[in-house]
Amino acid sequence: MRKDQYVVKDSIRCPTVTRYLTHSKNWIPLDGTEILDENCRVIPSGVSLCDPKVCSAVLCNYSKLRESGDGNFDSDTWYFMEDFDRIATTALADFPIYERIVELKVDGVQNAMIQQTLQVEFGLSYSNEYISSLWREKIPTLIASAAEDEYLDWYFLNVERGKYKKCSRCGKTKLAIGKYFSKNSGSLDGWYSICKECRNKKKK
Repeated sequence: MRKDQYVVKDSIRCPTVTRYLTHSKNWIPLDGTEILDENCRVIPSGVSLCDPKVCSAVLCNYSKLRESGDGNFDSDTWYFMEDFDRIATTALADFPIYERIVELKVDGVQNAMIQQTLQVEFGLSYSNEYISSLWREKIPTLIASAAEDEYLDWYFLNVERGKYKKCSRCGKTKLAIGKYFSKNSGSLDGWYSICKECRNKKKK
């Protein structure tokens, strides 16, 4: 249904006109497409939340995009930002420090003040450079990965029948693809019984 809403909107929508980010009057569609490669990794194009660069751009222009779309239900921007907020909330749920950085950045707080806030609230001493790298690289990558998870679930439930596997350590059922499991030629299904997330935790 999340995908179908865009199909329906495409048939009746008005062109999106940017009013705040630029002075251009050209139509800028917020459409993205995703295809899977031979390893079932998502290859995004256009304005897709599966692309970390798009997520980074949205974060850096969050307030202006929200202002542009708020209350305008004929605008693609409103639907796009609703999707972004939902996926970002899921992606950062297990990372309260990153979530706090996003809150402060979106409110326009400078890195020096964010540094002090993290010290007080979490007892962490992050450099300004590290905060910038989290904001522009790590956090967008996490959000894009969560969007990729959502797309993969949708694809293998609605387009093609996917194969699922239960991790023997965490007990979670995940798609039997390279993003979630490592290959193991010695097993019957060709994958390790422990998912990548659990294997990485064990290594740490």
